[in-house]
Amino acid sequence: MSTRIGSLTVMNDTLRNVSQSQETLANLQQQISSGYKSQTFGGLNGSVEQFAQVTSELNRANQFNTNNQLNISKLNTADTALNAITDIADKMKAMIVSANGATITTGNLPQAMTDMINSLMSQLNVTFNGSYMFGGTNTAEPPVTQAGINTVVPGTPSANYYSGSQANAMIRADDTTTLDFPVRADNQAFQKIFAAAKLAINAATNKDTASMSQAQQLIQEGQSDLIAVRSQLGSASTNITAVNNRLQQQVTYWKQLSDDVSKTDIVAAATEVSSYQAILQASFQVYARISQLKLSDYLK
Repeated sequence: MSTRIGSLTVMNDTLRNVSQSQETLANLQQQISSGYKSQTFGGLNGSVEQFAQVTSELNRANQFNTNNQLNISKLNTADTALNAITDIADKMKAMIVSANGATITTGNLPQAMTDMINSLMSQLNVTFNGSYMFGGTNTAEPPVTQAGINTVVPGTPSANYYSGSQANAMIRADDTTTLDFPVRADNQAFQKIFAAAKLAINAATNKDTASMSQAQQLIQEGQSDLIAVRSQLGSASTNITAVNNRLQQQVTYWKQLSDDVSKTDIVAAATEVSSYQAILQASFQVYARISQLKLSDYLK
């Protein structure tokens, strides 16, 4: 009788082991096929809080990274505009120097200078993703208008042509880094270039050599200030690129942690599958052996 009870116990244990092994094996096969340890938080075995925190940090780093890609593109667009403005200022200076002789002939200087003023205005009204870049926080309206240009006083730098905001637009590179967008259209470099161009037009029209010399001095000062503006823009771009590089390293770090928590270790899971398949095979063999016992086997 004790032999029969012992055999029943072995059979129950075997069936229980078969059920548990089949469940575990099915779970492992699901992990391998999906690539994830679980399809729900409940299956992360106590790692839910860690996974939620890691996911939050990863999403935040990715968002800043995406924003900074746009910020870098915006700064590059601004630099392209400043490069064009530099060319315009160089042409203005060349024309003023050429006209600044003992005898001024009007020639085409007034019209050419007017055209370059309009080109300068166009560059200062450049947009990025539909927003004006050089108007400070006012990104909806052009910072320089023709009506504003008409108010420029020849030879007197001022920002009376400017209709943008007096506050700089801000660039938030990450949680701890915030930068001013470094260029507005009311910068003194542009004030001097506009004033010099207007003065050169008057000097050419009135054949005023003293005013033309003053225009030359003023355009040179504007060019020097423009170099400083481009330097500030370059520094901002360098800083944001450095922050973005650090963010990309953080993204890699947080992604690795996320994968460690949530993704299946295929090699380890495959090894476990082989182990549980062996357990199942052994359990079925035990079950088959017990199932073959007859009453006479218990009476021996």
